[in-house]
Amino acid sequence: MTIAERFDDQLRVEREVHGYAVVVRVTGEVDASTTPAIRREVRIALALATPPAPVVIDLRGVGFLAAAGLNELYWDLSAAESVGVALRVVASQRHVLRPFRIAGLDAELRPYPTLDAALRVGRPDRSRVEELTGLR
Repeated sequence: MTIAERFDDQLRVEREVHGYAVVVRVTGEVDASTTPAIRREVRIALALATPPAPVVIDLRGVGFLAAAGLNELYWDLSAAESVGVALRVVASQRHVLRPFRIAGLDAELRPYPTLDAALRVGRPDRSRVEELTGLR
């Protein structure tokens, strides 16, 4: 099931249910003017998700990520922790990953390269363990 809303010309947010997990797919520009729409969708997703299934924010369609977007992701992580739901982010583009690293957010909310990897429940796959521990 996909629920899509166009909030303005800069942003599109879709919410999809994948079993017990919920995916919030973001497309467009993430800045101070668009973060309230993302916050609303993430809060709905947190209410719908059933642990241990995660809420996944898919940023692969984001063309611009401002500091306000990083701040929003940090608050989303806090909200998820307060209700006992894992929050994961999917991102593979340099213009999204670089601000994550610069802000240090990648230490607390490590981006997954694919949606399938982010949706996995239970033990992480071997490549994820190696990435997190630095062992190869």
